[in-house]
Amino acid sequence: MNMLEIRFHGRGGQGAVTSAELLAQAAILEGKQARAFPSFGPERRGAPVTAYCRISDRPLRLRTVISEPDIVLVLDPSLFDAVDVTAGLKDNGILVINTKNDPKHFAVRGVKQVATVDATHIAMEVLKRPITNTVLLGALIRVCAIVDMDSIVAATADRFKQKIAASNIEALHKAYAETLIFQEEPRVASYIDETAAEKAPAEKSQNAAAVKGAPSAATYRWHELEPGCVIADPGNAVTYHTGDWRTFFPQLYKERCIKCGLCWIFCPDMAYNKSPEGFYLVALDYCKGCGICARECPTGAISMVEEKEPIL
Repeated sequence: MNMLEIRFHGRGGQGAVTSAELLAQAAILEGKQARAFPSFGPERRGAPVTAYCRISDRPLRLRTVISEPDIVLVLDPSLFDAVDVTAGLKDNGILVINTKNDPKHFAVRGVKQVATVDATHIAMEVLKRPITNTVLLGALIRVCAIVDMDSIVAATADRFKQKIAASNIEALHKAYAETLIFQEEPRVASYIDETAAEKAPAEKSQNAAAVKGAPSAATYRWHELEPGCVIADPGNAVTYHTGDWRTFFPQLYKERCIKCGLCWIFCPDMAYNKSPEGFYLVALDYCKGCGICARECPTGAISMVEEKEPIL
């Protein structure tokens, strides 16, 4: 089973982040590995919001944004004029859109498989609010059975109060029934669960061959990368100290360190730098104390220690 990457595009207040979390929770209920996380621009209602979800049957270590998704969900069709929602979508990818239009209308954009549903109409009819997140999940399950409908229902019931959950579950089923699908040509899925693989052995064979292929010449392994990166964009955190957000800091025990560099790889703030001795040392001016380095360290060489004094 391969990793599946889904990207959600919505606007603030439409529930894109919640839909990603519900999908991840449904996958976890089925024993799969899943992670969901958002990416905000201007944090205000109506501003474009992107959320991400990864699902796999193997441990997930990636914490990066999804630039080449297998599936893209668009909660608001007006985003086509504001954001390149199909950017990086794989050639065999799926586009799921909240729209009144027929899915063939979007095939001209180069997408070979499109699913559409009038999620806003369903949301207003069932939920009495234009919140389309759970509605789009019903359409997603219709076009690609990532998880069972029962799992999505269970995750929804766990997330919301009883009355709200019931209406959201009704919207899920209604969207599933009303989703329209256009497929330009047969799709070789990049993610196949064991049940689907048994039903489609030829598809499984084609997919396995693709996974075993050699990486392109532009692909680098982590140990081939040199640490260090400066982003010169305005607002870059390098221009001001962000370490005063911290309540815990990472303490390195060099006697346990094997100099693997995983702390540098996983640090979301690029706060680690390689010393002449080969150790990766944190720049506390920029470390926010998230603890990812300590969690990912394979030898336990990093521990999170509570700050005793304010950072000056």
